[in-house]
Amino acid sequence: MKKGEILKSGDVVLPAPTTLSVADEIIWTSDTGRTLMGRMVGDVVAEKKNLSIKWEWLTDKEVKMIKNRLIAGFFPFTFHDSGIDFTIEAYRGTLTKEHYGYLGDGNYYYRTVSVDVIQR
Repeated sequence: MKKGEILKSGDVVLPAPTTLSVADEIIWTSDTGRTLMGRMVGDVVAEKKNLSIKWEWLTDKEVKMIKNRLIAGFFPFTFHDSGIDFTIEAYRGTLTKEHYGYLGDGNYYYRTVSVDVIQR
């Protein structure tokens, strides 16, 4: 990614988020659990990224672009974490929008917009 770019969906740069949290989720086999002695057993099968993204004070145009890029289905998503630019195949959770309304400049604003992007 180029300097100043924080999030990309496909080849489109998204607005810079207010907060971005990246969780490294460990996926275990389905038979993982504890034995009668309390010892954990199981095998790690994968590690996946789970991003929680929040924006503040976006316009209708910006929210529409985010919604059009974070489609219902799978899409490529690029972000920076731990010194590396990652591009993952992802899907999104619920896109939540807190409306604010029109301001003096004639634009309709959203106070906050948030979504989770999960690696497939």
